Amino acid sequence: MTGRPARDRASSKIWLVARREVRSRLRSRAMKISTAIFVIVILLIGIVNRAISDSSTPRTRVVTVGAVPSGFADAVQQAGASIGRTITWEEPLADRSAADAALRDGKVDVVVDGDAHQMLFTTAVNETNAAVVGAAWRAASAAQAARQLGLTPAQIESIVSPPPLSATTVETRPDNDVGRLVGTLSAILLFLSLNTFGAMVLTGVVEEKTSAVVEILLAQVKAHVLLAGKVLGIGIVAMIQFALLVIAGVVSLKISGTSVPSEVWVALPSTLGWFLGGFAFYSTLFALAGSFVSRQEDAQASAAPISLMFTGGYIVVFVVAANPGSTLPTVLSILPPFAPLLMPLRIATGVATAWQVALAAVLLVTAVDVVIRVAGAIYARSLLHRGSRITWSQALRRGEPA
Repeated sequence: MTGRPARDRASSKIWLVARREVRSRLRSRAMKISTAIFVIVILLIGIVNRAISDSSTPRTRVVTVGAVPSGFADAVQQAGASIGRTITWEEPLADRSAADAALRDGKVDVVVDGDAHQMLFTTAVNETNAAVVGAAWRAASAAQAARQLGLTPAQIESIVSPPPLSATTVETRPDNDVGRLVGTLSAILLFLSLNTFGAMVLTGVVEEKTSAVVEILLAQVKAHVLLAGKVLGIGIVAMIQFALLVIAGVVSLKISGTSVPSEVWVALPSTLGWFLGGFAFYSTLFALAGSFVSRQEDAQASAAPISLMFTGGYIVVFVVAANPGSTLPTVLSILPPFAPLLMPLRIATGVATAWQVALAAVLLVTAVDVVIRVAGAIYARSLLHRGSRITWSQALRRGEPA
């Protein structure tokens, strides 16, 4: 009968510590400014990408002089559309001199002189424009000749526009460019968030030790409760920021007009779950590293092994992004230190199987549980330590706290 009330009291104390962390972090002006900057940058990426894609569509301005086959304008525009080129049809000019002037002034790109059977360019022949206009001229001329011979519209259509050849490949390989982009951006956001908020956990523990606040806190709550509350509170703030950045990323994709594969929409919600697991894993280790030292200047040195492991996983994302389905990223994405960074990329590109995702999730949850238990024990005996920095080997060699 006493177990449940004790657990309830521990849970309430964890939430009490977590609310304290949430309130203090959300009031931070730096937190608000950094989040706003990240969101604006992500949205600007979508806007710039849309502007680039709109401006990258080739445009050709065509004008005619003299007599041209009927239907030539439609034939030119259809030929241009078939290769992704926009053809702008200008009003016919009166004579050749007017056409020459329009070319020199840059008002048009191509002049078709129907009487002379010529295509005119300014200084050099654009082979693509010449091919498009030439194909349209031949099609329109053939259609006009067929009409003069008395052929029906259906017969003319079958002659001028025969069924095109379809293009295919022997082996199929899905286009994962968008998936790779989303997975890589997820890894970047996760890296930035964990670096930022993991550093908050690290420095927060050291600050409490330096000011002796931890002694007051430990009079009210146990060390593992304090650890869990701190990680939970800062994790909630990190999750809020990360969710805002993911939403901004989705809006940015919509703005850019990019076609998004279905695997990406599956990966986005799961990315939040991988973020939670990764944050719990690494932030607990950062809190443990902070309990080893008593001065802020020693904090980064204490956390160096964690930062090295995390940075290594981040670099691996860019190394394997070109081929996320190969053996190396498959194996690494299952291992807990790398899963939060690599698995969202493999899910977004559609190469991760269900059993791989499930195994990686189970291993990550198990690793988080083990890290919290071990960190709680070491955290309890190292938190009140003063003086020289405790090394990782010393902490792991020492026995259980009394």
